[in-house]
Amino acid sequence: MDNDKLELIEKRFRNRYKQKKTVNIIISAVIAILGISSFLFILNYDGDGVLTFRWMTVDGTLFSTAIAVAFVAIGIVEMVKNTELTSRIVYFLRLAAAVAEGLIIVVVLLSQLPFSPQHMHIERFDMFNMHIVIPILTIVSFITNDSPIGKLKAPRLLYGTLFVTLYAITVVALIVTGVIKNEMIPYAFIDVLNMPAIAIILTLAFIYGVSFLLSFLLYRANKKLSWAWFKNIASNK
Repeated sequence: MDNDKLELIEKRFRNRYKQKKTVNIIISAVIAILGISSFLFILNYDGDGVLTFRWMTVDGTLFSTAIAVAFVAIGIVEMVKNTELTSRIVYFLRLAAAVAEGLIIVVVLLSQLPFSPQHMHIERFDMFNMHIVIPILTIVSFITNDSPIGKLKAPRLLYGTLFVTLYAITVVALIVTGVIKNEMIPYAFIDVLNMPAIAIILTLAFIYGVSFLLSFLLYRANKKLSWAWFKNIASNK
């Protein structure tokens, strides 16, 4: 391969890299803006104070928002220095955020089924952002931007369920200890004090099964789509 061809490929790579980072910075900035504004909205609208944090949607939004803010700064540094700062820790945090947001979408879809006992109303500004817009943007940002870190075996994919695990442990502990009263339990399927043991087991199995499946699917999608930016970079066109 002659020098002119190499220079052309390098130029195309730099241009595509800047496009990729620019798009992700914009997406992350939108997530941050919508996340912060939606959180402030729900605090003022519902007036639940600290109990607002009992909702996984709220906590997931704050988690994704914090990562988005950090990623805007990281993306700018990466673009200026033309380098990747992504590490395994950052990758797994981003994966965990995408899994949490994916699970939020799954719960929303299930709540809209005719036989669902509890239909979610997502027409409100904050609800629409936290249940639809932010989850989609977080997932798109992860699968199209993050650099893959190699083949991940099942135990490593469990890192993708990190946020879901922490949320479940925290909320269930608060319910059991009475901090969260019966009428304030966020979701009927985690009312562990009034559920038979088999129902608790099946609920946990479903939640973690879906979370692990999402972790696997997002990891696979990231491996394929993150390189799409550099497709045909060495072509003669």
